[in-house]
Amino acid sequence: MRRLPLLSAPKTLCLEKPLPHPVAVHPLAPLTTPLPQTAAQMADSQDKLSKPQGIPRGHLGVGLHRGRARGISRISTTSASSSLKRGSGSSLSSRGKSPSVDEESKNGPKPSSRPRPSRYSSVRARIQVHRGRPAMRGFANVGAVFGDAKKEELHPQIIRMARKSGQLNLSNKGLVEVPEKVYHINEIDTEEAKKMTMNMRMDNSDDDRWWEQVDLTRLYLNSNQLASLSPMINNLQSLQVLDLSDNLLSTLPSTLGELTCLQRLNLSHNKLQELPAGAYILPDLRSLQLDHNNFSSLPDDLGNLPVLEYLDVSHNALTSLPFSIGYLQRLSKFNASENEITELPPEIGDCFALSQLDLTHNKIESLPDTIGNLRKLEQLYLRHNRIKSVPPLHSCLALKELYLGNNFIKEINAEQLTHLTGISILDLRDNQMDDLPDQITLLQGLERLDITNNNLSTLPFHLGLLPHLKSMPLEGNPMRLIRRDIVQRGTVQLLKYLRSRVSAPIHTFPGFENTPADTNMILDNRSVPDKYQMKSTQTVSYNEKATVIPEQLFENAAEAAVRTVDLSKNLLTEIPDKLEMLSRHASEVMLGQNRLTSLPSWIGKFHRLQFLDLQGNQLTDLPTDLASLLYLREINITANKFEMVPACVYEMEQLEILCAANNQISFIYVEGLSKLKRLATLDLHNNNIDFVPPSLGNITQLRTLVLHGNPFRVPRRTILDKGTRETLEYLRSRIVDE
Repeated sequence: MRRLPLLSAPKTLCLEKPLPHPVAVHPLAPLTTPLPQTAAQMADSQDKLSKPQGIPRGHLGVGLHRGRARGISRISTTSASSSLKRGSGSSLSSRGKSPSVDEESKNGPKPSSRPRPSRYSSVRARIQVHRGRPAMRGFANVGAVFGDAKKEELHPQIIRMARKSGQLNLSNKGLVEVPEKVYHINEIDTEEAKKMTMNMRMDNSDDDRWWEQVDLTRLYLNSNQLASLSPMINNLQSLQVLDLSDNLLSTLPSTLGELTCLQRLNLSHNKLQELPAGAYILPDLRSLQLDHNNFSSLPDDLGNLPVLEYLDVSHNALTSLPFSIGYLQRLSKFNASENEITELPPEIGDCFALSQLDLTHNKIESLPDTIGNLRKLEQLYLRHNRIKSVPPLHSCLALKELYLGNNFIKEINAEQLTHLTGISILDLRDNQMDDLPDQITLLQGLERLDITNNNLSTLPFHLGLLPHLKSMPLEGNPMRLIRRDIVQRGTVQLLKYLRSRVSAPIHTFPGFENTPADTNMILDNRSVPDKYQMKSTQTVSYNEKATVIPEQLFENAAEAAVRTVDLSKNLLTEIPDKLEMLSRHASEVMLGQNRLTSLPSWIGKFHRLQFLDLQGNQLTDLPTDLASLLYLREINITANKFEMVPACVYEMEQLEILCAANNQISFIYVEGLSKLKRLATLDLHNNNIDFVPPSLGNITQLRTLVLHGNPFRVPRRTILDKGTRETLEYLRSRIVDE
C-alpha cells in the first residue's frame, strides 16, 4: 500500500518560537519628492492607516515583511528573542517605535531615548505607553471611575449600584461637568442591551436584573468643580436629595423647579447670586441650604415653599429679609448669621414653628415686638450685633438659651427677667452692663450665666442661692467688693462665698417666695446633685464640710441606684440612717475625713460592697457584722485609733488590700492574716509594733508589705528597704523548726 504524504500545517508567527537574528540593513533615504497617487489609491491608503494592521493567520510573509519594515530579519533566533525581552520593537511586544538595529551597530550603543507615547482608546479601556511600559487606564482599571479626563463617563459598576440602591455619590471626584449618563441613569443604551442579551443567552444569574432597578432618589455632587448644571436634571423626577455644595456654580437651570419630589437641596459654598424662579415652587422641599454664596437679597417667592423646615442663608450679603418669610409656617430652624441685616420684618413673628433662630454677626439694633409671638422658640442667637436692650420675649415660654454677647446692652430690667424664668443659658458677655438686678434669681433654672467683660463692680449675694447654677464666668469686670482671689477660684468657690454672705431669710429674695423660711435648710439643700445627673454618673458625692446630710440626697441616690457613695470631707459624727437606703446597689462607700467614732451594724447589709474607706476618723473598733461583706476587696482604716486590727477583718475572705497605718496597733496576728488567701497589700507603718513574728514570712502571696515607723528592731531597716520579697525571705530564715 502506498503511503500518503503528510500535509504540512500552515506556518504562523508565534511569540513562543524565537525570531531569527536581525541583520543590519542600511536604512532607506527619505523621499524628497512625493509620489503621485490617484484618488482611489489615496482613499485606500488612508483606510489602511486608520486601522491597526495585525498579522493574518497563516501568512508568514506578511509577518516577515512587517519585521523587515522595522529593521528586523529572520536569520538568528537568539538575538531576536533577546530583543523581545528588551522590548526593542518586535511586532507584538509593544506599539511604540524604537531605533533600528543597523543604526545601533553603525553608531555604537546609544542611551535609549524615551519612546513617544501613543494612545489606543476603546469603549472599555485605554492603553498608554509610559516610560517604555504599557499602562492600562480607563474602565479596564479596577479602581478607575472615569475613562477620559475630558469627557467623564461613569464606571458600569457605579451605574449598577445606583440603579440598585437609588443613590449616586459622585462627591469629591474633580468633576468639571456632570456626566451625561447621570441624567439617563435608568436608561439602557445599545451596548448595555447587547450585553444584557448575551447574558440572558448564557443564563448569567449573577448579572443585575434590569426589572428590579429603582429610580434615583439621592444625588451627591458636592466638592467638585462644577460651573453649571444641565437642564436635563429634570429627567430625575424621583430625586429627593440633591447636594451641589462646594462647587463653582453661578447659575442654575430653570428646569430645577420640575423636581416635584425634591425634599432637600444643598447649594452652599458656591457663587450663586439668585435662584431660578422654579426653585421657589418646589412643593415638597423641606431643607434649603444657601449659605456661603453671593446673595444680596431674597425674593418674595420664598414664601411659596409651604413645607420648608430648615433654611440656611448665612455667610451672604443680605441686608434685609422678605416679608413673605412669615408664610413659612413649618420653618423650625432659620440661620441668617454673617450677613448685613439691619432689621427684621414684623412678619418673623408669624413663623410659629420656629425653635432656633440664629442672627449672629449682623447689624441689628432692635427686634420687632412680634418676636415675642414665637412660643416654640428655644434658642435665640443675637451675638455680635448692635442691640442696646434685651428684646421683648413676653410669650417665649419655651426659650432655653439666649445669646446676647458682644452688643451694647447697658442694663436688664426686672420686667424682662419675668419672661425668662425657664431659661438655662444666658449669655451677656462683652456688653456695657453696670449692675445685675436682684430679680436675677427669678431665673430658677439658670445653669450658665456668662457676664464676662462688662462693667460690674459687685454681684447680688443671693445669686449664690440659684440651685442649678454651675458656670458663671466673671473675668474682665472691675470687681471691688469681691476679692480677686475668690473670683479666680472658679464658679463653685465663688457661689460658696456669695452664699456665706447671705444674711436675710431665703424666702425674702425674688424667686424663693414659696420656699420654707428655714434658711439653713435651704443652704443645706443648695448642692444636692440632681437625680438625673446621679443616674448618668452612677455616683453621689457630697463634700461640703456639713454636719448634716440632706435627706433629699439619699432619696435621689436611691432612685438613681448609684454604685459609688462619697460622703468624705464632712464633719459627720455619726452615719446618717438614710444611707441604708443605698445598701442594695452600692459597691464603693467613702466615709473618710469625718469625725466618726463608731459604725452602725447595718453596714453589713452592703452585700455588694467592694471598697470601704474609713480613714481619718476616730474609730477604735468595727462591728462584727462587717464579716458578712464577702465581696470586700479593699478596706482603709488609716489614721484612726485602732489598737489592733478588728477581728471582723480576718473573716473577709476576698480581701486583697488592708491599709491600717497611723494607728496604735501593737502586734501582728499572723494566724488571722493567714486566713486571707488573696491578701496582696498589708500596710502597717507608723504603729506601735515592737515584734514582727517570723511566721509572717509564710504569707507568700503578699506583694507589698510596709512596716516602717514601728519600734521593732528585727528586721533591720536595711532589710525593709530591700523590698517585700527580701523581707519575707529574711523572716522565713528566722523560723526555728520545733
